[in-house]
Amino acid sequence: MKQLIAICALAVSFNTYSTCTDDFNQGIAQYEFAMNYFESGSANYQIAVDESRGQGRRSVVCNALVKSNTGFDVATNSFSKCIESFTSAASSCSGQSRDIALENKDVCVGNHDIAKGNYEQILSTLKATCFKSEESGDLNLSGSIQEL
Repeated sequence: MKQLIAICALAVSFNTYSTCTDDFNQGIAQYEFAMNYFESGSANYQIAVDESRGQGRRSVVCNALVKSNTGFDVATNSFSKCIESFTSAASSCSGQSRDIALENKDVCVGNHDIAKGNYEQILSTLKATCFKSEESGDLNLSGSIQEL
């Protein structure tokens, strides 16, 4: 009987470890996915800013703003999933792994807030720049976005 209990306890610990590892790996994957889109959003915003100087072509500026906005939108959603995954990892892990999962969750929370702020700012800029008549004003983008 003692061997059966020990075997069951061992099976439960392997299951718990597997869940911890799976949650942790999912969090890392979501973080990397989010960062790729965050960087894409930043790069496309810089293209829009550069093109808006001087005789900027509205179509190029607006295309870059749409791509930038999409990048920050996807990054925001992926950082939300990153938060969920590391929250799950903190629940399924123990010891140092739990502490690291909580730290990683906090990083995802901070990055989520920055990505969301950039998304909202670029959406506002996109509306003000690209959804108005062609004759109305210059294309100089003066706002800046936050970097991680």
